[in-house]
Amino acid sequence: MLPNPYTPSDRPRVFIGRDQERTVLRDKLARVAAYGEMMGPLTVVTGPRGVGKTSLLRDVAGQAEEDGFVVAWVSCVKQQPFLGEIVDRVERSLERAQVTAPGGRRLKEITVELSAGFAKVRARLESSAVAQSTALVGPLEDLLARAGQLVRERGGAGLVVMIDELHAPLESGREWEYAPDRQALLHGAVLLNALQNLGGVRDGIPVGVIGAGLPQTKGLLTRAATFGERSHELVLGEFGRADAARLLEAPATELGVSWSPDALTSVVDTARGYPQSLQILGAATWEAARPERGSVLDLAAVEAGSRSARTALASIFEARWAVATASERSFLQAMATVGRAVVRRGEIAERLNTSTESLSMVRRNLITKGIIEEAGYGRLRFTIPGFETFVLDQESIREDPT
Repeated sequence: MLPNPYTPSDRPRVFIGRDQERTVLRDKLARVAAYGEMMGPLTVVTGPRGVGKTSLLRDVAGQAEEDGFVVAWVSCVKQQPFLGEIVDRVERSLERAQVTAPGGRRLKEITVELSAGFAKVRARLESSAVAQSTALVGPLEDLLARAGQLVRERGGAGLVVMIDELHAPLESGREWEYAPDRQALLHGAVLLNALQNLGGVRDGIPVGVIGAGLPQTKGLLTRAATFGERSHELVLGEFGRADAARLLEAPATELGVSWSPDALTSVVDTARGYPQSLQILGAATWEAARPERGSVLDLAAVEAGSRSARTALASIFEARWAVATASERSFLQAMATVGRAVVRRGEIAERLNTSTESLSMVRRNLITKGIIEEAGYGRLRFTIPGFETFVLDQESIREDPT
């Protein structure tokens, strides 16, 4: 049996689509490489879970390394400060790339200064407002600028910092009001201020910072610092039919396996452009068929793998359902009964016999949890295709527990 080339919930073996976004990000880094200057404001790739944000960043990071950049990869944690992780990852990336003296001692001095600053800020936050604690901006500027310059001095292109899950540290700890971790909020403000200041200088600072997060990321950044609204946002959505088909065909083709037209159409229709669903359905079909080189994945294989695929998809749906409160579940069920991909808020309120204003907090919490998203003014949709059917099934189970 050939190895399964599909990778649900993991980086794809063959990167497909996102051509426009890849071009934008690569062009930004090409400017850094060509002129040795700051990339510009923070660039953030946003979209719902499972749409391929991390995969895009990994693809761009791989190309950046080939182009001579040192890449520091940071993964943020919910409601936790993250500047310390940036410092650590920059240092580790330089060490792996063997970028040291000249200037290495100064870089260590800067990181020590930052570490001391973290301790001071932590103590100060116990009794002071976030706005009063900005002593970390200068050291972070120095760290990023000097790290990029060190890479350049050793013949490289510069430094790229990739920050995944950027929304996580800035999220609220309460559902009824915005109450983030104060130190994490401070770190968001420090990062934005440092990038703003470095962009003002620009020349001789070969550094780029690219983040990824859920759709609310830019709004959360703006809460940390008002000019967070200047961040450049790239929004990812579902694949079109052509890219969805390519996502299925390309990994199989590399192993000498093809898809029949009707099987391909069936999977593309079922997944409705959602990358994670495409990977799940592709993996289930492959496991059911157990193809050899020269085999064709047909409709029978799709149907044979459908039970396994449904189980995998249900686990995703159940995870989202589990984090919804009783009022949020009622909202979701009302939304699902409309029977359309895009639902007006007024239709939900009508089914719940209430006003749209009274539902605003529930709506906001569901958006924050990544279960629904805005689809135009006054309109909403589920972030993962097929979730509406799962929601309706939960209502049926409740009504008929036998």
